[in-house]
Amino acid sequence: MSRAFFACLLAIALVAAAPSRAQGPDAAARATLDRSVRFLQEAQNPDGGFGGRVGQPSDPDFSAWAAYALAAAGINPQDQAKPGGRDVYAYLAGNTAELRQTTDFDRVALVALAAGTSPSDFGAVDPLGTILSRGLPDGSFSQTAGGSTGWINSTIWSIFPLSAIGRPDSDEAVQRAADWLLIQQRPDGSWPSFLPASWSDADMTGAAIQALNAAGRHGSEAEQRAFAYLREAQNEDGGFEATRGSGSSSATTAWVVQGMWAAGQDPRSWRTPSGNEPLAYLASLQRPDGSIGWTATDDTNSLWMTAQVGPALAGRAYPLAAVPRLAKAPPRAAPEQALATSRSRPAAERGHGGSGLVRGDGVIAGGGGRGAELFSAPQPQSGGSTPRGSRRPRAEWAAPPVAASAAAAADVPPVAGEGGGATDAAERGDRGGTVEGLLVGGAGPSPAAPGLFGADSGGDRDPAMLVGLLCALLLAALAGTRRERAGLGAR
Repeated sequence: MSRAFFACLLAIALVAAAPSRAQGPDAAARATLDRSVRFLQEAQNPDGGFGGRVGQPSDPDFSAWAAYALAAAGINPQDQAKPGGRDVYAYLAGNTAELRQTTDFDRVALVALAAGTSPSDFGAVDPLGTILSRGLPDGSFSQTAGGSTGWINSTIWSIFPLSAIGRPDSDEAVQRAADWLLIQQRPDGSWPSFLPASWSDADMTGAAIQALNAAGRHGSEAEQRAFAYLREAQNEDGGFEATRGSGSSSATTAWVVQGMWAAGQDPRSWRTPSGNEPLAYLASLQRPDGSIGWTATDDTNSLWMTAQVGPALAGRAYPLAAVPRLAKAPPRAAPEQALATSRSRPAAERGHGGSGLVRGDGVIAGGGGRGAELFSAPQPQSGGSTPRGSRRPRAEWAAPPVAASAAAAADVPPVAGEGGGATDAAERGDRGGTVEGLLVGGAGPSPAAPGLFGADSGGDRDPAMLVGLLCALLLAALAGTRRERAGLGAR
């Protein structure tokens, strides 16, 4: 046998011998995430911000939560905007005058990091400098300027952005904060809410597990005791309650689940005797519009709750790495026949997604069938075929091309959710099939929501590309194995 063959066998053996880790959310959790992303995108205000509920005025705090939830789903905050509207990053950068508490600065610093920008320069403020200035001699962080008492939540939240900076001063602050945090752990394994003398709180315990892992304190004895406490806080419905007797809620469950992801635990393994588990509990709270309720019967601040749940559904823990910006396709000529057809021919049948015949065609937002929302988001790796998701036209056009600017200037009002007959046009040989909606990544600057999940059309693929992808995945798995054995596994 060749040396290459033996090397392949060795690689497979090393991957098989690697410690088992949480594999990320399953298809059901991704479907729940997909619907919640669509809800958040539709709820964005034209100024780029978000309110606590749909239709409420934008608020920087709610907006930061929403921006981070969408970033956890793979949408850069600078790309999340409604057609003709402002992006959420710009909204937050323009409303820094309202920031007061340390956790406010922590959140916008996290948004900056997720956007791939500097957390030291955000609008008119320096979030990173403000956070560091509120560190106290004992390693904790005060919640307000000039405060002399360390808060549990402000210390945990400050660890998140500081741990992602990679500077000596921030690294030192993180380790001192982690030491202080360990001292605050209760004998039952919990952490108190807000102040050290506060009541035990499952939310804060899940957040503390994330913070300790962000600080490099993986698999500690404190973490094990924390999970033992959380086992007692889990209810039979699979969810978690903040304090004993308060009942399960989405926010508490989300923070605990994120602690599990941070520690490499799979939430699906936390099943109750009746078979319920945390991710399924979160899915049970999703309403028909995609929002997540606070409880099964309470929809208070539904947008905020949906944002809090986002990272847990995405299989992510704080802090997030920078999210790549939306790739913009180069301008391509728009066929004259497509413009004429979209003006004159109404959509006749429900769209079904499918593969485009030419790479780079773009996708259609809202081409998911009559009544589909404008910002329908396909599930990750859906190939663009998720019902009510992004769509690509499949017709082959033979008409002479016109400039992309003419397409943009044409009086063709987009129809939200009108699935056209292009789905089967290629099979019928019908060159007049269309899918009405907003083109994303097609000819010219896209007028559609740049926050929309990118969807591959599922068209023809280069076999060499697939082989290269498989090799890259194998190398990544090997690299991950080596990092875990060195105590540097991904968190």
